[in-house]
Amino acid sequence: MITTQQRPAPSVPSGILTAQSIVDRMADKMLEMGMNSTAVTADTLFENSDFTREDIDKHGAEAANLARHRAVRQVG
Repeated sequence: MITTQQRPAPSVPSGILTAQSIVDRMADKMLEMGMNSTAVTADTLFENSDFTREDIDKHGAEAANLARHRAVRQVG
């Protein structure tokens, strides 16, 4: 009989995971808004999401760069 064991959880501080997930979620929201022809500004991001103004000020630039990177399509 084959038995499986669970792997131990990664030892990454929770602050890093939380900050990264905010950036990922914000980038996804920016892409979604852009695909729906909605101008993505700090105000529209605040109005159309659950991010606080502090989150947007703190992580907005990084999320915008990530969203641009994800939006580039490789052809060929």
